[in-house]
Amino acid sequence: MSFRLLLTPAIGWGLCFLCGCQQATNALPPAPTLYPVKGKVTADGKPLAHAVVTFLQVDEKGTTSVGETDEEGTYELTYGSDPGTAAARYKVAISYLMGTDGTVYGLGPRSGLSKPYGMITAKELVVPEWSNLGLTTHQVTVSGPGGTFDFDIKEPLLPPPTPETPAKEAQLKKAPEPPSKEGGEIAQPVPQAK
Repeated sequence: MSFRLLLTPAIGWGLCFLCGCQQATNALPPAPTLYPVKGKVTADGKPLAHAVVTFLQVDEKGTTSVGETDEEGTYELTYGSDPGTAAARYKVAISYLMGTDGTVYGLGPRSGLSKPYGMITAKELVVPEWSNLGLTTHQVTVSGPGGTFDFDIKEPLLPPPTPETPAKEAQLKKAPEPPSKEGGEIAQPVPQAK
């Protein structure tokens, strides 16, 4: 009899807990409505290929969206894997990252789990007023139907990183040499005959 009295409230509390958890998982915010946004990025009038364009929301209803320019400098924004961005006000940053071997690192290498070795010494070539989201003053407002936003960076690009010299690369890649036989090797005992 006492076992039933203890079991009934335990089952009741368990059901309440499960129902509460189920409601909490369905309480995700609705997915934002995305609108197509595209444009062209040029540096002093010339297309800037493989630059990363970032729209960082200023309004809380916005979405952080990114895109990469193609060979003609055109880009299309995506939010996660979905094309477009929400209607809101955005800060705009444009980044052009180049390695010492001249490789430009676009969106793919930057967002991968394993970064290419050359990104360690890569350098940002766009001035911070354009490339740094904390310093940029460039803003746009995306309205309901979306839009086209072209950007021409009038400031000259920063100088590319200097390539590493072959001697320096050889030093980095050179494996340590084993000790020489003349003076640095420790003599091994010779087994004695029994």
